[in-house]
Amino acid sequence: ERLLAASSLHAHPSWASRAFSSQDQKAREVDEALASLDDADPQASASDASDGEAEEAVSSQEQVMGESTKHEFQAETKKLLDIVARSLYTDREIFVRELVSNASDALEKFRHRQISGEDVADPDVHPHVIITTDSASNQLIIQDTGIGMTRDELVQNLGTIAHSGTQKFLEAVEAAKGDAANVIGQFGVGFYSTFMVSERVRVFTRSAVPGSPGYCWESDGSGSYSVAEADGVSRGTKIMISLNESDKEFSDPKTIENIVKKHSNFIQFDINLNGDKINKVRPLWTLSPSEVTDEDHRQFYQFIANAYDEPLYTLMFSFDTPLNVKSAVYVPPTHSEKYGMGRMEPGVSLYCRKVLIQSKMKGLLPDWLRFVKGVVDCEDIPLNLSREHLQDSALVRRLGNIITRRVLKFIGKQAEKDEDKYLKFFEEFGGFLKEGLVTDFQYKEDIGKLLRMESSHTTSGRTTSLDKYLERAPEDQEFIYYLIAPRRDFAEESPYFEGFRKRGYEVLFLYSSLDDFVMNNLSTYKGKKLMSIESAQLPGDKADEAEESETQKEEMGELRSWLLSTLEDKVSSVKESTRLTDSPAIVVDHESASFRRMMKFVDPARAPQLPKQQLEINPKHPIMRGLMTAKNDSPDVAKLVADQVFDNALVAAGLIDDPRAMIPRVNSLMMKVLGSKSGVVPEAEATPVSGEEGKKDE
Repeated sequence: ERLLAASSLHAHPSWASRAFSSQDQKAREVDEALASLDDADPQASASDASDGEAEEAVSSQEQVMGESTKHEFQAETKKLLDIVARSLYTDREIFVRELVSNASDALEKFRHRQISGEDVADPDVHPHVIITTDSASNQLIIQDTGIGMTRDELVQNLGTIAHSGTQKFLEAVEAAKGDAANVIGQFGVGFYSTFMVSERVRVFTRSAVPGSPGYCWESDGSGSYSVAEADGVSRGTKIMISLNESDKEFSDPKTIENIVKKHSNFIQFDINLNGDKINKVRPLWTLSPSEVTDEDHRQFYQFIANAYDEPLYTLMFSFDTPLNVKSAVYVPPTHSEKYGMGRMEPGVSLYCRKVLIQSKMKGLLPDWLRFVKGVVDCEDIPLNLSREHLQDSALVRRLGNIITRRVLKFIGKQAEKDEDKYLKFFEEFGGFLKEGLVTDFQYKEDIGKLLRMESSHTTSGRTTSLDKYLERAPEDQEFIYYLIAPRRDFAEESPYFEGFRKRGYEVLFLYSSLDDFVMNNLSTYKGKKLMSIESAQLPGDKADEAEESETQKEEMGELRSWLLSTLEDKVSSVKESTRLTDSPAIVVDHESASFRRMMKFVDPARAPQLPKQQLEINPKHPIMRGLMTAKNDSPDVAKLVADQVFDNALVAAGLIDDPRAMIPRVNSLMMKVLGSKSGVVPEAEATPVSGEEGKKDE
């Protein structure tokens, strides 16, 4: 008897938690326990047994007492029931989520009633959800030990579809031209999704109001239901579902376990499936950050991201205005897109009161943040009937805006806190941020702050930010200068960089074709316009050069005219450059080379032809001074050199996709040079055809 008493004490938390100060006191407590067991209600004792015993009793202890009363659904309700059960829900497994969510609500209502000081039946019964599967009988049972229902509540909640009135609902459906999913948010009819998979549904319930009898509600969903008193009913609600033969998969415990873990893993009450607790991962986002350890975050991240690594960044936050939101989001250390595994799905799921609303929800965060993993729980989101369509998309967008700015602000703080760690992040996910700059104008200033790139003032491999660039720039500098090049050495040797290096202006070096679109879309940052140094704009309005003589000015004027005439099908203007120091010529203010390559990739047959260019020449360069003489003494050679100088300028600008057209001209020039050095005149000179030579496969 004392062993039995000890076993009962272990089963009663309110008893087992007591600390006894002596053996005599322990003996007295055991005697009291034995006495209470002698007087205990058998039904309460069954409820207080272990989970496994309680679940075994679930399937056999209820009995219908007396005659049942039959009730007909109203005509409108029959029609509505058909819509709900067979049309609205596009995924049959949703009925499990709905029933577990209802069970959680019932348990929460019971707890509220209990802490409010009201009397409740069986106060020591552990609040939890019990799920039992029976493949042999093709049955699924979902029970809670929550608030339960009286007879009136049973008829009101299950006998009618919604308190708002079925006729109003049907009128709304008709007004929406049959699209019920857009108008059903105010109608709480998730229970009726059960009829998608069932032949018959029986509901046993007993209210938490002390002294309430038990009842049995039963229907096949066709047009009527019956209500009768029942004996042996535990406090709460038990739903017994006789499944259709085609839906017997829902009597398989593994199927139910997967559904619960997918949709209802984070409700605050235990969920026991056939005696085993299956919701073992805590909803960390509901806890204070100080209560969560790094190990907790690691396990939770691995669960929600289906990952095996550890998160690079962890962010928990909550706020109650303008929306009540709790969230836990993570940045992984890497991503799969770089391995060519296809575009990733969104990584953040939306919950409402710890119940999954939509996994990997599209539109919650911008698509360029799809690498972020985590959970957002918002209590203010109105849901439609099936919880598969959010009614207020504007509210979701508002929520997404708040979360996005929080994430970007957090990443910015991490960059300031640990630059080296942030550089690892940017190396891995910088492409996603640049995608956001190109596709999402709303956040361009926030994303611009996170960009990192090399510059002429940093060493190779070290990066800077736009903010630090502006800190170093002279106060009167109007622009933020940048250059797109394949590599740093190409950027430093670029003819466009010569004048900026000479004047000491810092230039950002970017090495991806995407960067051209990024900088053009960013356009300005903190009031400073971003300017490619390949444009006609200069960091100074005057060249610090020695004054040219009148003769030099006249000679240079003749050279400009000759080049304009010689290259008339290729250039629109020729002028002296104030920026060049080591190169003979450049083309300026030209269109984006990256854009031209993209257009060619999209439709090679319709790629735009290269327009006439603006040519700037360096009057002090030996080639230009040589051309002043050669145009009169050796016009053929001068023509070859002029064409080559122009094509070299196009190469420097990235405007020639296929330089093979230059090979005949280069060969001819080499032959002439070698011939003049050796005194041997070549037998044949491969003079390129002028018309074909200028054609480039753009």
